[in-house]
Amino acid sequence: MKFLADFFKQVPREKIFITVKLERFIESKEDIEKQLDKYLAIMGLEYVDSLILHAPSFSKLPLKTTYKEMHKMVQKGKTRYLSGSNLSLQQLKSLCESGIKLFSIEALYNLECKINEDNGLMKYCQDNDIVFMCYQPLRRNRTANHNHPLLVELAEKYNKTQNQTLINRIVKWKKLNPLIKASNEDHVKENLEALEFEIDTEDMKRLDDFRSEEFDSIADKIDREDTGGSFPIYKYANQFE
Repeated sequence: MKFLADFFKQVPREKIFITVKLERFIESKEDIEKQLDKYLAIMGLEYVDSLILHAPSFSKLPLKTTYKEMHKMVQKGKTRYLSGSNLSLQQLKSLCESGIKLFSIEALYNLECKINEDNGLMKYCQDNDIVFMCYQPLRRNRTANHNHPLLVELAEKYNKTQNQTLINRIVKWKKLNPLIKASNEDHVKENLEALEFEIDTEDMKRLDDFRSEEFDSIADKIDREDTGGSFPIYKYANQFE
């Protein structure tokens, strides 16, 4: 974060969108502002653009109480928006119905882990103007390393890498916003080049129809409400190589 503070000094504030997460543990209402104030102080900022609770279990307060306190940070001008992460569809609906306006949701989605599409979370976001930010869209390069025959075939057909094929599908076909690690300029260039070609509709539908027997076989074991079980959804994508 200190590195980011130096970077932010070189870029006009309006040119960047900064999101921070509330981490373990929120034990009192005051902890929310304390965590946010610490972020702001380290990065030398007056406000962030979005404030997220990393997961429901990361706050010991009821979820609605947590977000009502987070909303006070909007009123104080310390964040522009509130967002969610690792929420179930029921939890998201409950927050929205209580009057909490969310800008975005960070949720798991990739070729192998389609649980948030299956359960309706993705569609609910699209229907309610909530930006769906999918994390682990490449499953930390493990999807490509698995060399699924369909993905290998399409990457060869379009003369792109498997990861570029996956990014293209997520952005141009699924209309989602992927969170992708890029540790050097070559990664950034490769990711941007993923948007410079077109995949045939029939091939996109083949990717839509793809299912991972491994991940589907354990989907019903997930603690979708993040109630403290041993298998929350944010551990789902890491279960297989």
